[in-house]
Amino acid sequence: MAARKTTSSATPEPQPTPQTAATTPPPMQQSPSVLGRLRDNRMGAVLGGLIVALVVGALLSILVPDSQLLLALVLLGLGEAAAVGFTVRYLSDCRGLRTQISAFVLTAIGVHVLATTGYVNQQIGDIGGIVGGLGGGVGSGLGWDDALLTALATPAASTGAVVCGLIAAIIAGWGPRGDGHARSADAA
Repeated sequence: MAARKTTSSATPEPQPTPQTAATTPPPMQQSPSVLGRLRDNRMGAVLGGLIVALVVGALLSILVPDSQLLLALVLLGLGEAAAVGFTVRYLSDCRGLRTQISAFVLTAIGVHVLATTGYVNQQIGDIGGIVGGLGGGVGSGLGWDDALLTALATPAASTGAVVCGLIAAIIAGWGPRGDGHARSADAA
């Protein structure tokens, strides 16, 4: 059996002319997603972590009980630390000290908003009832928004915020140094 030889020059491919090149649409390029743009930005991990810290902290502050049960505050703080730590870890390409400091600070802010807003909201409700009962009528305007403003106006210097910040820093920096860390270290 003899093998057949085929020549590729049997039918030449048509060359594109300037007219056909102008009428054919360019190949579709997909724009990067929001997460892709956050990863590409130097401050994207910090922005994502800050959004998660404030939103989760504000949402979880509703769950703070009247009795200030320690277990509830610990569980809510750990949920905040996990959410911020994994957000910063996911969005950053380097797991260095800068990433850990970002996770620490953002979690401390989020836990402070969570605990202070929840606690002050409960106390304002009690004070509003007392003032409203005295006939002043001032207590009806106080609520969750005043509690959030109180949380944003006071410094975040509590042991719970620091401990949760350390947990988020551990989550954000856990694991071996990957290619992203070597790449950013070489660029510096």
